[in-house]
Amino acid sequence: MLKFKKKHSVASAPYRISLGGGGTDLPFYASKNEGFMISASIDEYITVMVAKRSLDKDIFLQYSETERVNSIDKVSHQIIRELLKYFKIYDSFQVATFSTMPTFTGLGASSTLIVAFIKSIRNLMGQTRTNIEIAEEAFHVEREILGLAGGYQDQYISSLGGIQIIKVSKDLKVACEPLVLGKKELKSLQESIFLIYTTIERRSENIIEDQKKKLKSDDKLVLDAYDQIKSIGIRAVSELTEGRIREFGIGMDDHWKIKKTISSSISSTNIDSMYEEIKSLGALGGKIIGAGGGGFFMMVVDKQRDLFKEKLVNNGYKVLDFKFEFNGAHVLK
Repeated sequence: MLKFKKKHSVASAPYRISLGGGGTDLPFYASKNEGFMISASIDEYITVMVAKRSLDKDIFLQYSETERVNSIDKVSHQIIRELLKYFKIYDSFQVATFSTMPTFTGLGASSTLIVAFIKSIRNLMGQTRTNIEIAEEAFHVEREILGLAGGYQDQYISSLGGIQIIKVSKDLKVACEPLVLGKKELKSLQESIFLIYTTIERRSENIIEDQKKKLKSDDKLVLDAYDQIKSIGIRAVSELTEGRIREFGIGMDDHWKIKKTISSSISSTNIDSMYEEIKSLGALGGKIIGAGGGGFFMMVVDKQRDLFKEKLVNNGYKVLDFKFEFNGAHVLK
């Protein structure tokens, strides 16, 4: 058993939304044409508490379910089980997780959980790690140890926070740079984005695997689509810094149309109907956040925003009030 410097530790990590270039961080694309994304963290969190148990050797987990076992191999929660093994914790330990969001929403939940867990464990051990190092370690655990399919943005934006330009080179090296907006432009962007819950849960791994199959059968179609999505993301940098919300919203609409051509699992008749209805209420455009298939719509509205929100509620949609979050992963205790 490792030696800990504290009785317990608590850390939080934020969920994320992507503002441009979504999907170009996936290794099968970035390794060929380089990835470019704009990603932002929001003030919704996963919080993880970890502690050594003093009077027994049980492993006690509290998440959406409760587990109390006497062997690490009996832990059902795959992510927590492998994280405990990674840190060589095999007994006498307690983990509690708290999320402000439902599961499978496209906001990067698995990465957010892993980032918060690592941040909390490193604090418990009295070890200092930069947020880039936390992101790199989280990526290693999620993608290489657990083998969960996905890109590079989730761990980095959850750990760093703020609004980041994330670039992935052909040799899959990650570089992050804050996208700095003026107060006026940031306020305008904040007020223009609406997160609308579809109530549809989906697993991103399945959608990404479907894209890989499509890549094998028609690699030009997939790569060309992501080339176009990356171009929209690159244009979004100047649109956001210059406060050109209308152009940004139209770009998101183009992004969504292109993204749907990549795989039939990205959208559905139900999602398409919701999207068109939401647009008809006053949105310029938007997309499903994350891999697709469900979760949240991110829609852009440049005028009469209060009326738009009122129409959404009257039509039975759930709107998430949020703010951009600039702390990233952080220790609470």
